[in-house]
Amino acid sequence: MRTEQLTWMIKQEKLIGDRAMQIDRFQDNKVIQRGRGDAASVFLKTEIVNITKNAFIELLDPLVQIASNSMTWNIKAETVKTNAPLKVVHRAENVTVSGNRGELKIPEKTVYVQGDAKGVGQKGQSIQSNNLTWYLDKQLVEASGNVVYAQTSPRFTFKGETATGNLQTENVVVKGGNSGDRVITEIIPQLNN
Repeated sequence: MRTEQLTWMIKQEKLIGDRAMQIDRFQDNKVIQRGRGDAASVFLKTEIVNITKNAFIELLDPLVQIASNSMTWNIKAETVKTNAPLKVVHRAENVTVSGNRGELKIPEKTVYVQGDAKGVGQKGQSIQSNNLTWYLDKQLVEASGNVVYAQTSPRFTFKGETATGNLQTENVVVKGGNSGDRVITEIIPQLNN
């Protein structure tokens, strides 16, 4: 842990910092995860870090970054949770997922986003829904609730209740709900000037 000033509450086994700090997690003498923020509390016994201002955590394998105003990083359980808006970026895939709250389960390499969830791929393809699960290793997304999938080339949108697929390959299946709702397809023709 690096910072300019830190308060150590010995009896509570707690470190408190109200300035910019960086926390590195090592495995076999190599940094595997890194967290930073403008304020944090570290509970030494439980290995839980609460970053409360400008929270940012980076995994090095896969190269994934998660940012929020505040989040809880459970080092022992290898989870990152936030009840505040978040943004998750997978650098190698060039995919970004955002939403109102979420959780990253590091061993499973899975991101769960709830509330105004949105995923965007490098070609501008996007998926919006109430809930989104992103399996980082499989490059797979599952979306549910008011799903809208859009592509830019060719330009079209699908609207339905659920969707599953790969944003990078633009191979996404959108389905209607259990009540027989149909998937709505909108195709936007390109006009040549």
